[in-house]
Amino acid sequence: MIYPISAFPNVIRQFALLAVLLSVTFACKTTPPTTQNEPSVPAFSDREAYLTARQQYVHQDSAQAFDAEIFLSEKEKRADQKLKAIQKEMLDHYKETNFFPPARYFYQSKEHIEQSDLYQLLRKMPKGGLLHLHPSASGDLHWVVDRALTEPDCYIFWDENSEEHIKGELKFFRENEVEAGFERVSNLSQQIPHFTDSLYDLLTFDQGMSEDSVDIWGAFEGHFTQLGGFFYYQPIFRDYLTAVLDTLIADGVQHVEFRAGISSHRLYDLDHPIGYYTADTMVQYHQDALRRAQETDPDFTLKLIKTNLRFWPLDTIQQDVVQAFQLRKRYPDFIKAYDLVAEEDAGNSTLHFLDAWLMFDSLRQVYDVDVPLCLHDGESDWNLDNLYDAVTLRSARVGHGFNLYRYPAVQRAMKEQNMCMEINPLSNQILGYVRDLRVHPAVGYLAQGIQCSISSDDPAVFDYTGVTYDYWTIFLAWELDLRSLKKLAMNSITYSLLNDDEKKAALQVWESRWDDFINECLKW
Repeated sequence: MIYPISAFPNVIRQFALLAVLLSVTFACKTTPPTTQNEPSVPAFSDREAYLTARQQYVHQDSAQAFDAEIFLSEKEKRADQKLKAIQKEMLDHYKETNFFPPARYFYQSKEHIEQSDLYQLLRKMPKGGLLHLHPSASGDLHWVVDRALTEPDCYIFWDENSEEHIKGELKFFRENEVEAGFERVSNLSQQIPHFTDSLYDLLTFDQGMSEDSVDIWGAFEGHFTQLGGFFYYQPIFRDYLTAVLDTLIADGVQHVEFRAGISSHRLYDLDHPIGYYTADTMVQYHQDALRRAQETDPDFTLKLIKTNLRFWPLDTIQQDVVQAFQLRKRYPDFIKAYDLVAEEDAGNSTLHFLDAWLMFDSLRQVYDVDVPLCLHDGESDWNLDNLYDAVTLRSARVGHGFNLYRYPAVQRAMKEQNMCMEINPLSNQILGYVRDLRVHPAVGYLAQGIQCSISSDDPAVFDYTGVTYDYWTIFLAWELDLRSLKKLAMNSITYSLLNDDEKKAALQVWESRWDDFINECLKW
């Protein structure tokens, strides 16, 4: 027999009451209890007690910062006060006028930087080493334009971009072998008003690179195409390298480590087939350029990091790694490391070349030399995890490392391995990774005790020379002091690929020049 529900009114009410009680009980169990012993705001007896507690955090941060080990002399402290006074005056002015150069695209404030007293002072600062520099995109491109005008066999592609060539591409030809679209540079200079200015503008970045519609990396790589045929022309090559080194010496740099594409198919002239000039020839020309630079600064030093492109297939890089070991064997004091370059987001990952990295152990035994890695990794805004490979492979340094903030385990590993980051502030801004340099992630890396050095990457293409612009920018954007500047400069020698004796000699030279800089600061 089936009974209607209405026959059990009391039972239904009892079940309903039970359900309500159970829901209340479970709700209470999921709510964290509060007690009178856990006030939301800690109690302090007085103002001094609060400020003392607060200062503990300040001390903890200072103790773990990258420059914690640096102690300033009394003279340096006075110089630091001078620098900080200049910095405060400038920052107060920028806040009042709502114009802060490091927060704006470089080309909006480049002239302003050059006209500032701080720039003139920092030009005199001994920078130590420059550990991240691509020679074909360094130096002063006014030198390139002037030299192109005087070379009778120098031609330029002056048509609109085609599949084979881009406008502004420089190359050398015999007169009867000139490719379509190329014109002799010296002829165009006579035919086109203000041609030299137009050519310089074509070879360098400007304000137009800030437009969202511009493919910045595409334009950037186009500049290497424009300059490559000029840079690798054998009669030009050594002079070009010397011109680059001259700009560095003038900017207070005493040591540089070029990322150099050393191979047997780079150099060319009009009398020999490609391959006539070998990789050894390129090394020797770098050595020649160094000797010429030492006529200006006898203490100047240069080392090479052999590079190739991460766009190439695995087997090509494997062959190149073998050549790196061979060159290191022949030039152990000059060829110091290996790297892969080019845009990370578009190129192959570092892990893609694992089979090439796995060759290193056996190659060490074959050639009885080591080839450290100095990997370009982390130059990306995206979750591009090449930095895992950099620490796993124990790269001697990391080029850029911009997106390190995404990987806490890598940050810990870098500190444990005492690995140095080659930070390129203006390059990161110009290529679109960060617009406001106050929030560049490297300022956080420094605070966490991750060691860094400052470089300029490709300054010629960015329309400047040396590295003073980068130092000027971060001194203000990161509100650095003299202790930080000193540590950054020292890092560029300490973490260089110089051997121990060379580092000791370089630091002695740097310390003498640093003392002169401190005296200069005290005059202000």
